[in-house]
Amino acid sequence: MFRRLMIVFDAGSESEVVLHAARRLSAAPEAVYLYGLVPERSELEAPPPASLTVLDRLRHALRDWSPSIDVRGSLETHLDTSAVVQAATQHGADLVVLGPHLDTSPRARVGAMLMLALREHIPVLSIGRVPSAPLATPSRMAVAITPDGRGLGAMATFLSHCPLPSELIALTTGSAPEQASRLQALSLALGISQTLHVEALTENPADSRVEAFDVAAVRSGADLLVIPADALADMEALVLGMLGAKALQNARVPTLLLPRTQTSSVLFEDHYAVSDSVAVPGLAPRFSVERVGFMSNISVPEAGTLSVFEGGVSLGTTPHEGGTAALSESWLEHVRGLHPLAFSFSGTTAPRDLSPCYVLGPEQPLLLVDSLLDEDSLAAAHALAMDRYHLVFVRLRDTDSLDAQRAHLRELLPETPWPLLLDASAWLDDARADDVPQQVDGQRLLRVATRLATAGIAIAAVVTREELKPVHPLLRTLSPQECLALPRATLLEPLPIPDAPNTWARELTLAGCSPRLEGHDIDFELDNGLARESVLAAIDAARTSIHWQCYIVEDDSVTARITDALKRAAARGVLVRFLADALYSGHDSFGALNPALVTLSKTPNVEVRAIAPLVGVPSLSELKQRNHRKLTVIDSARAFVSGRNLGAPYYTGFDEVGLRRTSHYRDIPWLDCGARLEGPLVSVLESAFLAEWTRAGGEPYAFPPTAPVGTMAARVALHEGLKDTHTLDTQLALIRHARSRLVLVNTFPLLLELQNALIAAVRRGVRVEVLFGSVRPHYGSARTYFPGGALREVADRYVRSRLDAVIEAGGIAYEWALPAMPEWEPELEQLFPHVHAKLLVCDTTAVAIGSANLDVTAAYWESEALLVVEDAPFAERLLTALEGLFATSRRIDREDRSWRDEVEQRAWVGRNWPSLVG
Repeated sequence: MFRRLMIVFDAGSESEVVLHAARRLSAAPEAVYLYGLVPERSELEAPPPASLTVLDRLRHALRDWSPSIDVRGSLETHLDTSAVVQAATQHGADLVVLGPHLDTSPRARVGAMLMLALREHIPVLSIGRVPSAPLATPSRMAVAITPDGRGLGAMATFLSHCPLPSELIALTTGSAPEQASRLQALSLALGISQTLHVEALTENPADSRVEAFDVAAVRSGADLLVIPADALADMEALVLGMLGAKALQNARVPTLLLPRTQTSSVLFEDHYAVSDSVAVPGLAPRFSVERVGFMSNISVPEAGTLSVFEGGVSLGTTPHEGGTAALSESWLEHVRGLHPLAFSFSGTTAPRDLSPCYVLGPEQPLLLVDSLLDEDSLAAAHALAMDRYHLVFVRLRDTDSLDAQRAHLRELLPETPWPLLLDASAWLDDARADDVPQQVDGQRLLRVATRLATAGIAIAAVVTREELKPVHPLLRTLSPQECLALPRATLLEPLPIPDAPNTWARELTLAGCSPRLEGHDIDFELDNGLARESVLAAIDAARTSIHWQCYIVEDDSVTARITDALKRAAARGVLVRFLADALYSGHDSFGALNPALVTLSKTPNVEVRAIAPLVGVPSLSELKQRNHRKLTVIDSARAFVSGRNLGAPYYTGFDEVGLRRTSHYRDIPWLDCGARLEGPLVSVLESAFLAEWTRAGGEPYAFPPTAPVGTMAARVALHEGLKDTHTLDTQLALIRHARSRLVLVNTFPLLLELQNALIAAVRRGVRVEVLFGSVRPHYGSARTYFPGGALREVADRYVRSRLDAVIEAGGIAYEWALPAMPEWEPELEQLFPHVHAKLLVCDTTAVAIGSANLDVTAAYWESEALLVVEDAPFAERLLTALEGLFATSRRIDREDRSWRDEVEQRAWVGRNWPSLVG
């Protein structure tokens, strides 16, 4: 390993022992420089002094070792640190050997060692006491490392170039099982083939750290102690020099000080931690990356590059950003079972700032468990897993560090030396769930399982810590009580997942969509006036039943027109069932009643019911878990899936109002969208209405299946409050599978997970376009607001703050605008209204239309309905219509001064907006 040696010896000692020590680490050096220390003068005298005799004897011994060695030397009267360093650098030494010194100052000796290793990056072998027996090739080697593994990287490099010991002992402070597991994982990932035995460094307060190392090395039977300088903080190195000098000079085990390979340490130094992951062909393993600082403060490291090591070999580098890193799926396709990796945050050639982790190549189904499950339920899950399932834990919040959660799991499950710990945010890419409330952690756990199942990984069950567990039609979920109640021998065979022709279909199936059904006639409705007339015509043509579900019911003239049509239908004998959200329709909550619904309910053949009425002091969940669906089903044969509530803003055309500068903001219509359809999915929507109807206290009813009508294919995604995330996962599936173009139409603050998905789409070359509106409408080039709604300006800033990152990444955003119409006051020039539509177009592959916005409330809290149309001509017609809207809109230029001037203000609103309340 070492080719150019410098040997510093004391002429008054048994100097040959130094050569024996050097030969242990260097088989055939090119050159050796002998640096002798003598108390007498070095001039030639007769007879020659003992020092020259020793020097001569060493030269002969070196030539016996290898005749080709270039031997040079000098004699000095004392150990001068600067002179030793100068000689070592001048002669190009790659190893300095310090022999036993009888008369040398211990501090001068340690000073030379530290200067050589820390400043000049030259390894130093120190021999303290003269050994009683000749030194042989090291068979038991001890290495001093920190509990977090600093020093192992340098050790791995050293071992790759020297004769391998039969045993390797790690000396570190403490001996907790988690430390041993971490160090063993790192050593394997770094290619250290010897089994790493971990020994506690027990210290006597009266001893120096050096003495403690020496005692531990002797106790473990080591014949060489290696101290990587990486394992020493600067303060420790200073203390070693001040307090450990004499102990080092008297050390019983030879000590090799390896030079520092990473930047010098600081007091209260941060360290990095990496989550574990799962790898199967076609799935990019994802990891959480975090920095843990003073008092275990957790932070997201700045974006950078990681080096990944497996078996001592660098797999390559990968970027990390926002606390997440994803590896190339091809790197780990070979992995079966548990496999150690090491991540380096500082270097690509030498592993430094190391963090260990494991990757699982599943050979059995996974039992996915919330890492904060209570002790009894955790033990029950462990017993269920036995050797039948891989027990995999998922951290859902980074309020506790990865290290802390692993330690917690080891404490509760001592027979599990390394609990496999995934991180939910790494898999969901949801920005550490900063905008997602803790009440939905169970859903996030289930969504991690869904992501893994989409890649073909079998899931035995998902164990949540909430009693009100989420549900999924194709994945088994268990509450803590259910887990405790199961007999330990219970087999949890994965639920069957229907075959899918491709990954797109499989992802939509696991997103909770209905099966893809053909035989539909579907059209979209972007024009408010035409949408109104369409639904009125359908009501007037109804023969047996009309089922209407709505979120908001306004008491205005448009509502009156539609409710009058419903009354006429009821008078013809049509059964009308009307559902409205109790809170947002102001009906049957806190004693309030909606006048329009009261009048409608008095009509024979009409029954009105409120969804989830509120009384007293409601909880946050009761306030947030509302039903946001907008469905209309006529005769169980025709349906409308929409974003429109019942009221003038949704069903009034822009050419039907005479707008003035004095018009109130509520008089401005909104851009909205819905779809009308006929075909088999109408029965699915009818079933969804029936479920809500009976839940609201209505009597069940029968309805006939819907026959095919056309040729178009479609699916329906129905999301129910805190039980699932079907519409969010459907939206994400469309975004992830886009290859050329994505168009979104919505004016709600993007969920951060959706924001990240859009940015990822931009980065893979997809043209991402977003059409948004103005929550507080305005007009003209001066952007003058209409009277009223001042607080809506804050909502505008919040919405736009979530678009900034997408625009910065290269996405295209349009603020919707309409040119002045003849019916309007000419001074308006241009109108910037609100956009209430919920539209997502993926290439020309699929279009999602319905009630689901792109925010946290729609994603998790409220019940939604989304129609997914898989028909290229339909998508092309809709894109043509949207192009017309883009043409009159204001395209956002990220360099535009007026836009950039508000970036910080928008960012502040984005950080401080109460996302929990929505």
